[in-house]
Amino acid sequence: MRNWWSLMRSSGILLTLFVLICGGNCFAADKNSIVVALTEEPDYLSTCEHDSLMGVQMNLLTYNGLLRIDMKTLQPVCDLAESYSQAGDNEWIFKLRNGVKFHNGDDFTAEDVVASINYAKTFPASTTYTGDIAAVEVLDPLTVKIITKSPTPNLPFNLAYHYNFILPKKLIESKNDFSSNPVGTGPYMLDKWNKGNKISFKVFSDYFDADRKAKVPTLQFVIIPEGSTRTMALESGEVDFVYAVALSDVLRLKNANSIKVEQIVSVENFFLYLNCLNTPYADDNLRKAVAWGINREDIVAGALNGFGTPSYSTVSMGYAESTTENGYGYDLNKAKEYIAAWGGDPAKAPLDIICSNDVKSSIATIMQAELSQIGIPVTINKMDSPSYQAAMRTTKLTSAIVSWSPANAMTYVQRFHSNRRQQTPTSYVNPALDELVVKMNSTMDDAARASIVKQLIETANEHCVFVPIYQVNYFRAHNSELKDVVCSATGYVDFSLMSWR
Repeated sequence: MRNWWSLMRSSGILLTLFVLICGGNCFAADKNSIVVALTEEPDYLSTCEHDSLMGVQMNLLTYNGLLRIDMKTLQPVCDLAESYSQAGDNEWIFKLRNGVKFHNGDDFTAEDVVASINYAKTFPASTTYTGDIAAVEVLDPLTVKIITKSPTPNLPFNLAYHYNFILPKKLIESKNDFSSNPVGTGPYMLDKWNKGNKISFKVFSDYFDADRKAKVPTLQFVIIPEGSTRTMALESGEVDFVYAVALSDVLRLKNANSIKVEQIVSVENFFLYLNCLNTPYADDNLRKAVAWGINREDIVAGALNGFGTPSYSTVSMGYAESTTENGYGYDLNKAKEYIAAWGGDPAKAPLDIICSNDVKSSIATIMQAELSQIGIPVTINKMDSPSYQAAMRTTKLTSAIVSWSPANAMTYVQRFHSNRRQQTPTSYVNPALDELVVKMNSTMDDAARASIVKQLIETANEHCVFVPIYQVNYFRAHNSELKDVVCSATGYVDFSLMSWR
């Protein structure tokens, strides 16, 4: 019955009629698979060539790190490492699991850990997560020592991030393309990637963790950009899980038979990223004019159907160190004062906002009307996800609507260091922020480090590193017969745990 969708997806009227006749329960679920509707597909399936939420979501299926972030607690826990300890402020010892296999049948050993971390370090974009690692040493086939350049309290979080996921040494040396052939130790293996349409995975029968071994043999991701079409596909039974529910359909799905809607309060902050390298927006005052010139409550109401929280700080609320000190509100007079302090003609500082989906485009449309009141012309440039990600890695863009949702505030504020330009070359750079990030990264005392993190947020707000817009609530919807559905406040879903009742 799944093939019906390829014939009918273009006919919204017929699909709506079909759903109404069937009462939203037209198909019996295939218990050997889970079909997930995505808004957009990842641009890479490899670990080090991207830094996108959807790319990481795919990485979680096929790879593991020494540690992983528990999706319920947002704390690092052991994964390929069965234990770890500190031999000193700068030395960490990791005991590895025995008997772990890669998808290609190779045994996992300490040599693979050394090769993988050294491989990640060759990608400039990984600096935030690998830059503090001075050396990785094999102590024995199942023991690794990591030596850091200075005390690095965030190392467990860094090792749980996708750049540091573990790959087979042999394939690294043979220059395997880990995007088209993502060989790891994860619970699923890539089956087929039909770009622009579908990504299929099959269960890895030799997965090392019995408690987390995938329960459903096949996992398929289909790309359905239109929100209403995703909703109808779920109602008809053509898909089993909708990763991002169209906000206009949330109440409808909450009242639907045989469908469950998961609502997750997130730490994901959406913001307007501005080119701070070679545009007028390199000036603090002009960025602040934009920050004070947008009405976040109107954006949440108009673009998000009220399902969101206005954001007034560069870092999400919800972390222990979160603060709105030096933050922003909506005040056109103050926005105009900052325009005057900048001293230029706002008509000559156009904003071309790139957007990768309909929600971002709706936000940009409201901002377009609001910023016209302070004389800033706005154009909206909608593009697919790969083009959007590629544009973020150039010096040509003016602005983009972006989001970020790390597991802790310390990882969040790492992005305020100037080494961020190695990944996003038009990022804001400030020596004071660099100094604070370095100080934070070498402070082992928890209370003292938390104070530095808060100071970093206040300083980032003071200089308006970027313009915060809103903090999102996630809505994931699925067939109610799916159980053990775990959705993280950082945006990810643990598909390997799911099974059918």
